[in-house]
Amino acid sequence: MPRKVELSAAYARLVLQSGIAPAAELLRGIPLTEAALTDMEFIDAVDLAKLFRNYDRCADDRAWTVRLGAQFNIAAHGPVGFAALSAPTLGESLDVMGALHESRNTSFRAWTCATATHYMLQVQDATGEADFAEWLVEVVLKVVEELLSAILGHRVGKNVLVSFAHPQPRDCAQLRSGFDSTVVFDADENSIAVPLAWRHLPSPLYDESVYRANVIKCREQIAAREQAGSVAVAVRNRLSNHFDTQLLHAGEAVAAPTLEEVAESMHLTPRTLIRKLRREQTAYKTVLETLRREYAERLLQDARLKVADIAEILGYREAANFTRAFKRWYGESPAAWRRR
Repeated sequence: MPRKVELSAAYARLVLQSGIAPAAELLRGIPLTEAALTDMEFIDAVDLAKLFRNYDRCADDRAWTVRLGAQFNIAAHGPVGFAALSAPTLGESLDVMGALHESRNTSFRAWTCATATHYMLQVQDATGEADFAEWLVEVVLKVVEELLSAILGHRVGKNVLVSFAHPQPRDCAQLRSGFDSTVVFDADENSIAVPLAWRHLPSPLYDESVYRANVIKCREQIAAREQAGSVAVAVRNRLSNHFDTQLLHAGEAVAAPTLEEVAESMHLTPRTLIRKLRREQTAYKTVLETLRREYAERLLQDARLKVADIAEILGYREAANFTRAFKRWYGESPAAWRRR
């Protein structure tokens, strides 16, 4: 059974509270009441699309999506919002939005990537509802722009590029002016891109315990909602939570969970877990090795952590074992990689 395409009901409640029209008018044609929405955790994307269409009919201009995005504060995004706001760097904040947005929203896919000049968050519709997809991506990229402004401590300015794959809409001037970034339509993708040098800007809002705790909570929420998702992703989430917990409680090295322990946590036998991973053309050792490599690269960029500390976090009882593994991955020692 494929995962439902849905969003946090908090977004629907904020739309109703916008004051643009009575709730009954905004909910016309939707089999939901304002009272029912109060108790809902998620809303089907089809119903939110209808809500957006009603909103569009009531709006005076096309720039309502930007105003709505600016109204969606951090609390509306739950743990993913708090994790993004408290991340160590601006780039890692974008990484949170790309990797963990599914804890609140499965109506689009998102990921981060780097070009020669920019670090960007790309967004791709998963609903198939053309008008809703355009509105939603405008709201989402305004939300991300506001997040970047909070981290920078000022408006982002024209060095940031917001790109939309859809054609230039009506009232384009008003829509453009709602963004502080440079806005482009008819682009190859929907994205928000910052200068590459900004990727490693330290965030003044960084809080290690808040960041790690909310990242863990996001992964738990994603795992709880997975009905027929990737087993490899589920294993990866469990291992990621282990490493993040180690970061919160650094000390004596604790070995990463074994295949048997992960299988038990997923209510599977080890043999069944091996078989399911094999179907996805991977193995437990491969998932663990890949994740260790990703964490090693990320943690070595934190000057506060010694190589021995990173070895402990990643479950190596001896720093020498970590060094040997790192040389196998990158062809040089962790210390040399860090200096370079």
